[in-house]
Amino acid sequence: MSFTFAPAVSFTERAGLFVSLTGGTNSGKTFSAMRLARGIAGPSGKIAVLDTEGGRTLHLKDAFAFDANVMDAPFRPERFSDAARAAEDAGYAALVIDSFSMEWVGIGGVLDWQAAELQRMAGDDYRKQERMKMASWIKPKTAHKAMVYALLQRRIPIIFSIRGEETVKPGEAGEKPTKILKSVCNSQFPYEVTVSFRLEAERKGYIDLSDPRSWKMEGAHEAIFRHGERISEEHGAALAAWARGERGAAAAPAPSKPDEPRAGSRVERLFTAAREAAAKGVHALAAFRESLDPRADAALAPIMSELDRTASYADAADDFPGSSSITGERAA
Repeated sequence: MSFTFAPAVSFTERAGLFVSLTGGTNSGKTFSAMRLARGIAGPSGKIAVLDTEGGRTLHLKDAFAFDANVMDAPFRPERFSDAARAAEDAGYAALVIDSFSMEWVGIGGVLDWQAAELQRMAGDDYRKQERMKMASWIKPKTAHKAMVYALLQRRIPIIFSIRGEETVKPGEAGEKPTKILKSVCNSQFPYEVTVSFRLEAERKGYIDLSDPRSWKMEGAHEAIFRHGERISEEHGAALAAWARGERGAAAAPAPSKPDEPRAGSRVERLFTAAREAAAKGVHALAAFRESLDPRADAALAPIMSELDRTASYADAADDFPGSSSITGERAA
């Protein structure tokens, strides 16, 4: 077989584009992943969603147009690479995997598979388990690596939504312990993708680049994704343009602004009531909180979280609609 080579500038097909978003509970992972996918796919591009969490992405079907596959256990690595290939062959413009963490920690995922292998090899014999521990990793880790290599061959843009888990690192030499948000997946996977970063805790969809060890970007990507901005379709469109090799594609989107409630809506009235309660003091705010229905008034959760972190409730009265510290997925 003979090989020929062509100038790099002659290649106009989109390069492989993979993004991983890591976030804890209430960080807006799914919504952010869908916004990125829509920006990458464009207004009319078809989006595929591989849902590994019982169809939880389907609650966004009124906000985004997409086709879904709800994957049940076992979450074997090869099933994820097979799904990516199927989405590419079907002509989808982008694929969202939510959540990719199941490949590692789900039923039948890598960790569960390793535990089953160890049980098969050593049973309940503790000493034998110690001897067989390394061997028990061979099949699951080999399958995981094969999945990664298969994914790297794909040309469909893939967005991996990954769960974040907060752990505490003990302090050394008298230092205080530090909190670390770890990606619930193979520790090396976020470095296999094109772009990886995490979202701020309790602040839906906002980019957190405060820890240089928690993100991976090329220089051009740093002009697209900036600390403190909220993920939007414009970020996805800019990233897709970069992948197509368009010059000047890395121009940063306009700074995103927090969503504000529609005038006259119930959410707006709750915003106003919360602001008035905060202005009256701690007791009034506490009474207001107790009057809320956590399910019906979930839109106020970001406000309450912000107030909880604010030392002075009086100062918090200025942090309502129009302030960058208050966010919400969308007005009800």
